Amino acid sequence: MDSALGRIENLAHHLEINDTAAPITTASVGHIAALPVLDKDKVARLKLMLLAHPSDEVMETRRQIMEVMKEPLFTPQLYATIPEFREITLQRVKRLASSNILKLDELMTKFRKFVMFQDSLVYCDMSMAVKSSVQWGLFGGSVACLGTERHRSYFTAIDTAEMLGCFALTELGHGSNVKGVETTATYDEATKEFVIHTPQDTAQKIWIGNAAQHGTHATVFANLYVRGASHGLHPFLVAIRDPATGKTLKGITAADCGPKMGLDGVDNGRLWFDNVRVPGENLLNKFGDVDARGNYTTPIANPNVRFNAMLEALIGGRVTVSSMAMNASKMGLEIAIKYALQRRQFGAPKEELLIDYLSHQRRLFPLVAATYAYGISVNYVAGRFANRDERDARDVFLLACGFKATATWHRARTLQICREACGGMGFAASNKIGVLRNDADVDLTYEGDNTVLMQAVAKALLVEFKSYFTGSKRITGMLSYTYAKGHIGIFLRNKNFYVKRLHTEAHLLDAEMLLDAFIYREFKLLRMVVKSLRSKVKNEKMTGAKAWNQSLDLVQQLATAYVERVTIERFLDEIQKSDDGVKPILNLMCILFALTKIEDDMGWFLSNKYFAPVKAQAINSAINKICGMMREHALPLVEAFDIPAHLMTAPIANDYIAHYSNPKNY
Repeated sequence: MDSALGRIENLAHHLEINDTAAPITTASVGHIAALPVLDKDKVARLKLMLLAHPSDEVMETRRQIMEVMKEPLFTPQLYATIPEFREITLQRVKRLASSNILKLDELMTKFRKFVMFQDSLVYCDMSMAVKSSVQWGLFGGSVACLGTERHRSYFTAIDTAEMLGCFALTELGHGSNVKGVETTATYDEATKEFVIHTPQDTAQKIWIGNAAQHGTHATVFANLYVRGASHGLHPFLVAIRDPATGKTLKGITAADCGPKMGLDGVDNGRLWFDNVRVPGENLLNKFGDVDARGNYTTPIANPNVRFNAMLEALIGGRVTVSSMAMNASKMGLEIAIKYALQRRQFGAPKEELLIDYLSHQRRLFPLVAATYAYGISVNYVAGRFANRDERDARDVFLLACGFKATATWHRARTLQICREACGGMGFAASNKIGVLRNDADVDLTYEGDNTVLMQAVAKALLVEFKSYFTGSKRITGMLSYTYAKGHIGIFLRNKNFYVKRLHTEAHLLDAEMLLDAFIYREFKLLRMVVKSLRSKVKNEKMTGAKAWNQSLDLVQQLATAYVERVTIERFLDEIQKSDDGVKPILNLMCILFALTKIEDDMGWFLSNKYFAPVKAQAINSAINKICGMMREHALPLVEAFDIPAHLMTAPIANDYIAHYSNPKNY
């Protein structure tokens, strides 16, 4: 493999010349065609695209939930204490339950409806959105996806919030390393019960939503022991409180995790189990069971495959978190841009609007483009999940890992920049951005630590890469587009001195050319990781685990390169399917996304001699040009986020001068 690619590199080397050669004369970056006005019809088309072209039923779900959130119960309560806010959040979730909009038995059959329900809540209150996700997504989802027909009897109680649930997986000693969980579940053949036990304090369940006060039941993940043999991690339905009194049951100890940096409405807690007995039917037995004779049975003999199947069954939560993160980004951007269209600072004789400063455009417009780009990709992943089968389950799992990490990192960066772009006003809780930033920050950690998730993506890429050269069975199709596109042709073409230095407008604004750059980077990084691992094991005599650890910088770069390449592919596919009236603005945002990601990683492209310095400079100028062009379209682009007016309560997103002219307002 290396020798063949080495010959290609040698061949390409003969096509190169020194970077100090005279620059090619090109036209200036100044002839981009004017964009059509984004009228109401075009904005409506963008709205539907960002909502993933929803069915009438999904749109009706959105309408219903938005209508419920007009009620006084959902009005922001910024002076509420933590105990008060927890009670408000509980009552909000119960009101959602009474609306009868969401049904647990539709979780898998109507997944897009479920995602629409959950991510819409973000516009009102993140604590409510998270508590709802715990109830229906994590707890309800575990019963629905890990249980069998015998557990359907719980669905109605979960839907009505009579049974308030927790998802008890994380422990004090183990979070991301799920296989290290220490809680035990021992089968008692005499009573046909499972005995749930916390063997030591590091096995306490921690950061469990709903556990501190409100939860009556928990899905507890524990290592199953039958006749002394361990069968690995299995989920059990455990009652933890008396619903009538709220008191913990015998053998259960619960504690509060205390004040947090956000999500004050969610009662995160800790749980210990002291030989708590649960009936045999409380084992959620889709992937493993104990029969009437006390024998362990499973449809998946391989314990590693069984473990992965169990986690993959719950991947819908990861997809939902990604979609919620995108809506948080949309909220922050709409507030920041509407404020920038009103706020004036500096300049004479009349002060300039913030939106007219290049520095402000550079801060916000690439984030708008990225929100469109990642939003399209997250919708794609949600669609793949909703329609998945056994053949592509692993693909969907890895896409969900990559985009959960990317979407939440994007959310964190977006809300921070939006907060800063609004100055002191962005610090006010009433203007929502700061509160939303703090409340959403935990999405970087729950449903999988982002850095760990990206390692899973990179590891899968390596396995896929190996399969192309060994003929072994491929577990994913992650690299299929790279190979169909023809990576060798891209490698040769972009080693050519002319292409490396070419910086005409037509070239820099060619989305396919930019996609080539992302394919090249991904494939080159893949080879670099392989080479690094091989060298460390073979030459430096490292173990595989140590070699992996010593290569994690490249591993993270590879996973990022993969997600960004897929994002551009999905964006281009969506553009092809879009109405002609919105194609120009979508194409411009796709190019802006690609150029800014290249700019962010320009050191890599320059050090790997993919671009010459003159091209790097031209990319910077092209970004400035595109930002200037987006100025007149900024408002309709964020209005296409379709956030209802009754939830856009931030004063700075409305007539803030009139609002703050009233001494009673804040």
